[in-house]
Amino acid sequence: MRKILAIIFILIALSQLAEAQRYPFRTYSIEEGLSESVVYDIAQDDEGFIWLATGYGLNQFDGVRFQNYFEEQGLNSSRIRSLHKGNDGRIWIGSEAGVNYWQADSIYSIDVLAPLENTTVISIFQDRLGDMWFGTDGSGVWQLRDGSILTQYSTSNGLANNRVRAIAESPAGDLWFATRGGVTVLSNGNFRTYTIENGLPANRIRDIEIDNSGTVWIGSRNGLVKFKDDSLQVFNTTDGLVDNLIRSISITDRGELWIGTEGGLSNYDGSKFSRFNTSSGLSNNMIYSSIIDREGNIWLGTYGGGVSLFLGNYIASYDEENGLPNNLVTTFAEDGEGRQWIGMYGGGIVALESESFEDYGKNRQLPDDQIYKLFTDSKQRMWIGMREGLARLEDDEISVFSDEEFPFRKVRHILEASDSSFWISTYDDGIVRYKEGNFEQITTENGLPNNTVLAAVEDNEGAIWIATYGGVSRYFNGEFQNFSLQDGLPNNGVMNLLKDEEGRIWASTFGGIAWFDGQRFRSITTDDGLPDRVCYFIEQSEDGYYWIGTTNGVVRFDGQAYLNDEVNEQDQPVFQVINKEIGLVADELNLGAVYEDSEGRLWFGTVEGFSRFNPDLYKQNPAPPIVHIRGINASGREYQPGKEFTLSHQENYIEIFYTGINFTSPNQILYEYKLSGIDPEWQQTSSRSIKYPSLPPGEYTFKVHARSLNGSWSPEIEEVNFHITAPFWMQWWFWLIVTLMILGIIYLFYNYYRARKMVDIERMRVRIASDLHDDVGASLTEIALQSDFLQAGDADSEFKQSLEQIGKQCRKIVSSLDDIVWSIDARNDTLGDLTDRMQDYILHTLEPKNMVVHYDFDNLNMDNKLPVEVKENLYLIFKEAVNNIAKYSNGDKVDIKMENQNGSFEFFITDNGDTGKSTKKTGHGLRNMEMRAKRIGANITIDTNDGFTIQVKGKLHSN
Repeated sequence: MRKILAIIFILIALSQLAEAQRYPFRTYSIEEGLSESVVYDIAQDDEGFIWLATGYGLNQFDGVRFQNYFEEQGLNSSRIRSLHKGNDGRIWIGSEAGVNYWQADSIYSIDVLAPLENTTVISIFQDRLGDMWFGTDGSGVWQLRDGSILTQYSTSNGLANNRVRAIAESPAGDLWFATRGGVTVLSNGNFRTYTIENGLPANRIRDIEIDNSGTVWIGSRNGLVKFKDDSLQVFNTTDGLVDNLIRSISITDRGELWIGTEGGLSNYDGSKFSRFNTSSGLSNNMIYSSIIDREGNIWLGTYGGGVSLFLGNYIASYDEENGLPNNLVTTFAEDGEGRQWIGMYGGGIVALESESFEDYGKNRQLPDDQIYKLFTDSKQRMWIGMREGLARLEDDEISVFSDEEFPFRKVRHILEASDSSFWISTYDDGIVRYKEGNFEQITTENGLPNNTVLAAVEDNEGAIWIATYGGVSRYFNGEFQNFSLQDGLPNNGVMNLLKDEEGRIWASTFGGIAWFDGQRFRSITTDDGLPDRVCYFIEQSEDGYYWIGTTNGVVRFDGQAYLNDEVNEQDQPVFQVINKEIGLVADELNLGAVYEDSEGRLWFGTVEGFSRFNPDLYKQNPAPPIVHIRGINASGREYQPGKEFTLSHQENYIEIFYTGINFTSPNQILYEYKLSGIDPEWQQTSSRSIKYPSLPPGEYTFKVHARSLNGSWSPEIEEVNFHITAPFWMQWWFWLIVTLMILGIIYLFYNYYRARKMVDIERMRVRIASDLHDDVGASLTEIALQSDFLQAGDADSEFKQSLEQIGKQCRKIVSSLDDIVWSIDARNDTLGDLTDRMQDYILHTLEPKNMVVHYDFDNLNMDNKLPVEVKENLYLIFKEAVNNIAKYSNGDKVDIKMENQNGSFEFFITDNGDTGKSTKKTGHGLRNMEMRAKRIGANITIDTNDGFTIQVKGKLHSN
């Protein structure tokens, strides 16, 4: 009878264990975006996304956001019943209207599976050969072989029942089917069935899984079955199972079982069961499905409670719902019997025994329930620091110090020094040294910087270090040495002190932490990576890590790596945050509320209860995150990543959304990103989006990767390429047009200016020619006529001879002036004017000598204009040649020819005479012709051997 009572007591204790503490369960349901709260099946794809099958919709989850899919997105039915990840990465989807699969962001159907559209597919499996198996709710199981051959198996083929709820494959290649009528095994083409008659506790089988050793685990309506070597072993509630009606089984790599039942969750480690239910943090006790993700977390699909994510049993939390008198936990202690004591501000003290709380404040008449500090001394006496004074618990009896014994209040900390004295920190009365019934008060009058004292520690030399609101004091041999901001502290409000295992003194303050290097304090703040500036305590655990309580969780600090500027073997960051997201009961800790018990577990007091943390069970989020770019918003328009895209210059406000899939701590992922041409180096952020306003036109590549809580970086860098086109006014062709237009305008202005200048010059030439002709020519002619008139009068011969010379000279000048006036006059600038002038000159010069002149001007464009210098010099060369012929030639024929094409001209004159050769070679006229040809950049050839021949070649436009 006693044994039975003992067993009952153990079971009751185990039940209290499951109900007295809460574990890190995280629940996602309709409020978070899940399409329905009933989750029939769960799968995880190769990209890390979790897929959830619900009674209304398929859900993809990245740890933060749900993406819902319904019939509108291609599903045969929105009532999803089963999921399976195929070997090729496809997510197979079983619904009440057959089968779909998801791949590459789209939902597909397979024509060969059309016969299943009238059935409900409740299980899917892919065997080692790649064949797909579809278990239905009444139509047996269907095999899809080679993607094209569909075969149905039912009870007529040997299946135990046509409702096939789960399928598994053994290492030997045998297929196991969980049915409503028992377990059927397909081996070498033969069916073999196990039922109640073969030892099963029930024929209605819900799930079946096979571990790495080949052991088959069967979940039935009446317990868990272990099948190995043709022998059965049944486990039920009498063995510790939370409930006999099992719906799902998941097996870890270590061989542990997680069993989902209609009464909660059980864990079987091979020797014992642990139980979890809604009191433990589970959203609903009725569990329909479960998987273990790539990070080792357990996902539990429930009936009505959405999906619960269980991070592990490394942390257990307690609050008022679990029987704690008050949530404001301020202190912990462990007595000599291994009992854990918890002090609360407003809740007194309780002992945690067999996972239940015993209230010592009320039962033992503790005068004050506002507890600041619990401390167990070397004699196993527990000291109790209260708002109203000091008490001591010894042999389960509480004794309170009277006002005469200890007239101080607000006891915040108690230190037992090596000389057996006690240093008692008070909030208003400084620090009190208590020994052998006597006390000594030490305050600002004695050298303490502030009377608000929150903690004290003793260093290896016996000096007492005191934390105050005015800095840190070192008290040794009656003398104080004070340290403040000027001495390296990040803040003068010091809340806690620590002597670490190397004897180093640490201080936690309102502005960060600091350590003493022997001369001064060296601060570590948020600028150095500390996640929060307010540090309520600092503690060192047996494994060497430091634990810092903040307003944003507990920080695990790798002080060794930080001080030595080294990276640890696991490449873990120096600072890691344990917060509410990963199981802590609350993010805000309390001053000094930390303790490491004899089993190495850490106790953290918060404003909402306390958590007991086991570092040995904490897996530290080993899997690196998988990063994905989820979308791009360009000035209000959505673009999907994966393909390069082009944006207009008006879409240059870019917001890029990305996520790192890590379900353990999705809000503690650190991202590094870089946009080519904009970010010179990798930028860090914890945000899941980044904005780039007013990007200039160009080619861009955005890259991002992510780091998890433990420092593991995503294996790949995700990137997206896009191009922002330039506006038309920045296009090359626009600038070419603008340049050409500017050049054209410049050219037009230049031509206009040149034309105006030419017009002005031509007008000036006409005016000069007119003036020369009318004034100078008329005057010279008048002089010539006057000389003729005077010659007709009575004058001596010498005078008449002089007058004759004057008249001849005037007429010669008039003739020359006539040529100059003709050349200057802008009205005579064409080739036609030149040839006319030539012919007039021939008429007066050669025809009186009876020479026949032949003109060849047929190929000339008479309208072509000539520069003044070309016209003048060419005409003078012509005159010199004609005069030479008139003077020296004995011929009777002269040929004159002139051609022009492509801007060049050729002038040719020759006679048929044969005399006067020597004179022609040396005359001044020949030299003049050569000089004039040179002036206009023309080549002249003079031949006097057979008659007189002159050839001039040049450009119509002078250089």
